[in-house]
Amino acid sequence: MYGLRIKNEEETSSQVPLKSVGVDVTIKGFVANVQSTLTYENQKEAAVETVFVFPIDDQSAVYQFEADIDGRHIVAECQDKEQARETYRDALSTGYTAMLLSESDTSGDVFECKLGNLPPHGAATLTFSYVIELSTDSEGIVTFTLPTVLNPRYTPPDFEMPPPSDDAIHYTDVQYQMQFATKVQGQHLIKSIVPKMDIMKVDLAEDKKSANITLNDAGKLKFDHDLSLTLEYEDVFQPTIILEKGQDDKEGFLKSDVVMIDFLPDLRSVPELTEAEFVFVIDCSGSMSGDRIAKAKETVLLLLKSLPVGCFFNVVAFGSSFKWWFKNSKKYEEKSLKEALKLQKSLKANLGGTAILKTLESLYEQPLHTTTCRQVFLLTDGNVSNTNKVITLAKKNADNTRIFTFGIGEGASTSLVRNVAKVTHGLATFVTDKEKLQNKVMTVLKYAMQQPVVNLNLEWNLPPGCTAINIPQQVPDVFKGHKVMAYALINGVENVEEDGQCSIVLKGDMGKENSIHYTLNFDLLSVVKSDESFPVHRLAAKTQIKEFETSGDDSKRGEITLLSMSANVVSRYTPFVGVDKDKKELVDGSRLQRRDSFDRVMYGCSLELAGFMGSCGIDDLQLCSLDSSSNQFYSSNKKANYRRRGFSFSLGSMVPDKRNSRVSQDDRKLHPSSIEHDGTSGVMTLIDLQKFDGSWVLDRELAKAVHLSEDFLKSKLPDNLDTSVWATALGVACLQKKFGSEKTLWELIEKKALAWMSSQNLEGKTISELVTLARDVLSTPP
Repeated sequence: MYGLRIKNEEETSSQVPLKSVGVDVTIKGFVANVQSTLTYENQKEAAVETVFVFPIDDQSAVYQFEADIDGRHIVAECQDKEQARETYRDALSTGYTAMLLSESDTSGDVFECKLGNLPPHGAATLTFSYVIELSTDSEGIVTFTLPTVLNPRYTPPDFEMPPPSDDAIHYTDVQYQMQFATKVQGQHLIKSIVPKMDIMKVDLAEDKKSANITLNDAGKLKFDHDLSLTLEYEDVFQPTIILEKGQDDKEGFLKSDVVMIDFLPDLRSVPELTEAEFVFVIDCSGSMSGDRIAKAKETVLLLLKSLPVGCFFNVVAFGSSFKWWFKNSKKYEEKSLKEALKLQKSLKANLGGTAILKTLESLYEQPLHTTTCRQVFLLTDGNVSNTNKVITLAKKNADNTRIFTFGIGEGASTSLVRNVAKVTHGLATFVTDKEKLQNKVMTVLKYAMQQPVVNLNLEWNLPPGCTAINIPQQVPDVFKGHKVMAYALINGVENVEEDGQCSIVLKGDMGKENSIHYTLNFDLLSVVKSDESFPVHRLAAKTQIKEFETSGDDSKRGEITLLSMSANVVSRYTPFVGVDKDKKELVDGSRLQRRDSFDRVMYGCSLELAGFMGSCGIDDLQLCSLDSSSNQFYSSNKKANYRRRGFSFSLGSMVPDKRNSRVSQDDRKLHPSSIEHDGTSGVMTLIDLQKFDGSWVLDRELAKAVHLSEDFLKSKLPDNLDTSVWATALGVACLQKKFGSEKTLWELIEKKALAWMSSQNLEGKTISELVTLARDVLSTPP
């Protein structure tokens, strides 16, 4: 059951006052502005309080919170957290209608919207707005995602949660009205827009300068997936520089001029690591069951096969506990690869919850095996309550361990995935249930094999009288083929009248001897001007706030508070609060009915406990665990504390519900398959047959993989050529010829094969000649 219910003093439930949700999105280039509107009606005879908990991307800058109540317009202001909460409580205790919008105490991607003292038969419309940077992958695909999925967040037994709400949470199957509209306009010609849901309709203008996206039938919208779409621009890798002027009538941050830059630096000179250690941290919790663990399992196979010869590697599977495949990282060779592949075949989503913190603590206790930074791949559907503790631990060890994070599926914590990567100089990647995890992981593996660029510095060469202050203060990490986005406060632009020529210079070091030096020239007077809603200012402020928040320096709280209030952007320490002081509803405080929401209107929900997932009402909830060995449920008599994105509830002394002792096939399909797995497809079979050094063996298995007979392949063996060299040429030729569309998967496989061939006796032929000969053989079967 979904929706919101109210629990009154007679212990009966009634319908919530939330009637509709509207979402309007405007995308300009690589910035999206999102406005969400919640419409409430109180049909009760008493004033009520509602609490609406919802997901939002960790990088979003929430800058506006307004309300219309019975014809009166209220604008909330950003205040210090303690002051805002006191303002809200005082308003409720004295009978005023009040509203509070705040960030969760434990994670930056969960928000809570409270509306208190909504009068009997009163109506209210709440509107909040935020801006967000849009991510661009190495292929130039821009992605916008509206989070709609709220997943449970695992709470470790030793993690102290904020106190739960006073009243129970209830659900209803009442459906509310949903509206969604997106406009894409300006800056870039649009090549294509691909919505991730069939009910999304795209109307692209003939001039390709704008587009509208709407829902064909909002009634068919299912809330088990985020609303997402991808855009492809004509000139996506061209540098973009936007100057947003400040306003003289504003104070502080909004009075200054801000520049936003995004560019693709030329990093072709960046070498690969000469030595490396790779650790793959794989989420095997219950929520990874079904499609997700199958893709993760195949991805681990690809990673193991793609590692460079001579590196060190290890794998750890984690859930409520963790299991290391090797006591310490092992050198990548034939014996260790065979051991790892045997373990890879046994990967299952059977380890309970998601105890990432304990797993990382164990990782950092492992000895380093190279003089370079350890490369860690963290694959998780990432929902934990101690997010900030995980980020702090990762940052503490960033000097020796770089983490590349992958948020798998709908509702993965953007706060965890983005910030763990950011503070360790890695990259964050999100993969929906409909996308191929393998492709994205292999792209990132190429980044991880690059020599890290350190001591980054971004210098501004501006006209006389102009100065710049970088935001963030630490220049974002750079990777070959990956765009850089940064901001700067610019002073003195008003003094530039004729010559606006200037440049930025990106500098960095690679090891002891190599460096990068990239220059971008532009005219300050001809850059794109932003609009008056200050999206660039808000994003710059949020970027600086996040840098302060993840610094681990408690003394930054004052700076965060000042910047947040100056830019009117919500932070961990500064929520929005507003009070309707024009009308007072005299109520007895004891009669105020509280409504805690976990709403399905815009944000779907699912319950996931100890590896079992289903939809349920808290009244009938039974806490069960699945014994993977006997495939039977057993009861837990221990008190468990689970955190749903933004609020908590306790479950104790639960026993199985006999009515549901038989689990249906639908219940077991926790994540319905959206793609056909190719774990036994041609390309994966061929990759699985490759040896650790990059070579193949000319045997029956290889012949079967290329759909020819072993005798025929041997009959085409060039004179005096070793059969392994010929087999490797056939393997490379098959990848190129039959699986060209999946090059992302096998590019590193091919690279290792070619490197091996270059060290062999080719009997006077070149590698290219042998591969061409092999392609001809594959094209002319007997």
